[in-house]
Amino acid sequence: MTASFEVNENSDVYYTGTYWNDFEVVRERINGRISGNPTRKWHEHLALETGRTFKRALILNCGNGWVERELVESGLIAEGVGIDYSQSLLDEAGAAARENGLPLTYHQANINTGSFPEAEFDLVVNHAAAHHIAAIDRVFRQVCRILPEDGWFVSFDYVGPHRNQYRLDAWEEVWQLNEQIPESFRQDLEYPPVPVMLVVDPTEAVHSELILETFRRYFTEDQVTALGGAIAYPLLTHNARIFTTEDEVGRSEAIERILQVDDAFLSEHPESTLFAYFAGQPKKDVLTQVDLLARWETEEAEREQRAQDNGGEYYERGPLATALVALEEQRALNAGMQAQREHLEAELQAMQSSFLYSRARRLVDSDWARTVRGNRMVAGLERRVRS
Repeated sequence: MTASFEVNENSDVYYTGTYWNDFEVVRERINGRISGNPTRKWHEHLALETGRTFKRALILNCGNGWVERELVESGLIAEGVGIDYSQSLLDEAGAAARENGLPLTYHQANINTGSFPEAEFDLVVNHAAAHHIAAIDRVFRQVCRILPEDGWFVSFDYVGPHRNQYRLDAWEEVWQLNEQIPESFRQDLEYPPVPVMLVVDPTEAVHSELILETFRRYFTEDQVTALGGAIAYPLLTHNARIFTTEDEVGRSEAIERILQVDDAFLSEHPESTLFAYFAGQPKKDVLTQVDLLARWETEEAEREQRAQDNGGEYYERGPLATALVALEEQRALNAGMQAQREHLEAELQAMQSSFLYSRARRLVDSDWARTVRGNRMVAGLERRVRS
């Protein structure tokens, strides 16, 4: 069964805004953590580590196709197949592939319920895709099935708290650091409200906390590298001030300060990482453990059912999220009370105006008024009453 929160009907939310890894210095930090070389990208690192190129890659939730285009152009893969739910993004990806003469094909599918294209793959790529997948066990199990024993599953993804419900100590660090950097570079911080996220993108970070756990079920851990972001990501992503400033020196200093704090926080709290790079090969023997597979399948079905019964929310809200929702509800209540007050005041004013008009009208129409109608004061009163 497909629920509204399993897929995002609106692809306009993707490829909009600016993210922390739009900064070259952040990309170099990420490259350095993955490969030890700030200028070596993850796919170049994969080629060196595996000592091979790949015949055909499957790219999960490929979006507009920029990832597989880069993989073909770099020589890592000979050809690629992308799948995505959004037909508009697939059309964009296909057009770009044809324009550049690249051996890439595309298939529209709901990854939670559909099947992978019929083809042989020796590489499957998850580039920021799995944190949008509801049926995470089902999908990773499929990947394990279709890959040969020497195939590879490589991922670069958000693995932090679901629905971006950041941990309290990290959010406190973010808030304090934001107050310390120059005001011209500060972020407009707002803790992500779950109800709003369900409307904007019901798939965002739907099971991000389960990604690494599920990966370990079906694949070897040839590399799992934490990339941080608990501090830097909320402060740099969608930060209009720091992106648009003309103060290049100030911006560089602010970003470096943020990254230093991010590094220190990750070192002290390794489990706090929001992003990770991980790669491994399929554990084919797991697919023979019928009872274990059945248990994981049941757990996933029950989890999805709970979400359907709860409007798309899988987990209990944390203290910050709970407080935020309570605050918004109070604001709405106050706004409603204010609107009701204004309405009552308007009605009272109308009643008073009507009462005063009636009295004035009776005065104008009285015998006394008619006898002195030529008096300017009474005439003026009549004009005001009639107007």
